[in-house]
Amino acid sequence: MSQDNTVKLPRGCRMIDFPEFKDDRGALSFAESVNHIPFHIERVFWMHGIPADKTRGGHSHIEASQVLIPVTGSFRLLIDDGTDRAQVLMDSASKGILLPPGIWCELSDFAPGSSVMVLSSHTFRAEDYVTDYPELSGNNVVTVQYVPAHRELWNRFVKSSKNGTFLFDRGYMDYHSGRFTDCSLMFYKKGRLIALLPANWLKDESTVQSHGGLTYGGLITGASFTAEDALEVFSCAIDWMKRNLGAVRWIYKPVPRIYSSLPADEDLYALSRNGATIKKREISSIVDMSKRIPLSTLRKRGYKKATKNSLIVDEGDFDKDIAEYWDILTELLHSKYGSKPVHTLDEIRLLQSRFPDSIKLYVVRNAGKIVAGTVIYDTGTVAKTQYIASSEEGRAFGALDLLFGTLMDDVFKSRSYMDYGTSTLVGGNNLNEGLISQKEGFGARAVVYDTYEMLF
Repeated sequence: MSQDNTVKLPRGCRMIDFPEFKDDRGALSFAESVNHIPFHIERVFWMHGIPADKTRGGHSHIEASQVLIPVTGSFRLLIDDGTDRAQVLMDSASKGILLPPGIWCELSDFAPGSSVMVLSSHTFRAEDYVTDYPELSGNNVVTVQYVPAHRELWNRFVKSSKNGTFLFDRGYMDYHSGRFTDCSLMFYKKGRLIALLPANWLKDESTVQSHGGLTYGGLITGASFTAEDALEVFSCAIDWMKRNLGAVRWIYKPVPRIYSSLPADEDLYALSRNGATIKKREISSIVDMSKRIPLSTLRKRGYKKATKNSLIVDEGDFDKDIAEYWDILTELLHSKYGSKPVHTLDEIRLLQSRFPDSIKLYVVRNAGKIVAGTVIYDTGTVAKTQYIASSEEGRAFGALDLLFGTLMDDVFKSRSYMDYGTSTLVGGNNLNEGLISQKEGFGARAVVYDTYEMLF
């Protein structure tokens, strides 16, 4: 494969090295979806007998990802995403190149006897082809529905975004995919991915949710995303929902601004411009770790009581401790609210195994026995409490006061915020005054979690 390593490949493109075995009989190479190809292969086609003075390609794809392999001979490949372009000489049968959606490609300078195999994530659909280069490089936003072949590109964008968290990683979103009909969207401009929309489809209600399975789920955007981009993305998204789904309503949950690394309220302006109204407003309790408000007298008293009784806080072992803690949590929710945890024990174990650096269990022990705890979702900027619970013994000894005092003083003192979650029920209209008072005793103050409704 002849490529100058200093040449920048367009976004999402990369070389793939396939195994190669050589002996006196020749060489053998192979490709396996699970190990080498970052998508499920739906179509394989090959080109051969190509005259040296002819070109192939001359298009990009809206949804399909492809891997090109020069099985025999060689050819020159031009790839372009509307911003970056590169020329690559493809001349090794043991190497291929991944072309994600939105990449313009042209194949030329075929050596005699050359043949090219193409592995595609989609079956042939004429409407998937973009054959007009100005359309690729123009200023219009192009809407693409997410499919599993886009997983790697989606996750990479989430990590580089200004307001994405690990909850938008497909490894998290898709753990309960059987409960939702996914209709997530990706938005391109000049061939560059500029925004993601996690979303699911409620057919019986002709409604798109963004996203029903997540605490929040509005547009995920990058640092270069502008207010003008937001207006165009919203227009394209609404058009796509109406045209492809027959949607008449969009339920939208913005990412709370405390989770953003940069200002990211462009979508709130676009919501207003499109006539959205607030359908639900919940109140969450947040500690600004740079401007801590001291613990209340009651919380300090509980902290001292727990310390005096030799309770200790430590990070729980998910393999050993989560089942014991889940029993405490389940019993508390059942006896106090007649409910149960949103996640089953198996589900929370699965998620923690996928995101071990982001999902943690912290517990309070009395003589080795767990008496209180919480699951923490750590985004690096925000540490959010999930599933707070204590046993009767833990409540008697002030275990939660010790737990949260320790987490803020020591474990997560470098985070920007501690999010103690919402304290509202019945669409946000019923405030649990005892619960929010406890959280405010830790120095937490209000940030609202809004849900918007747009009617088309």
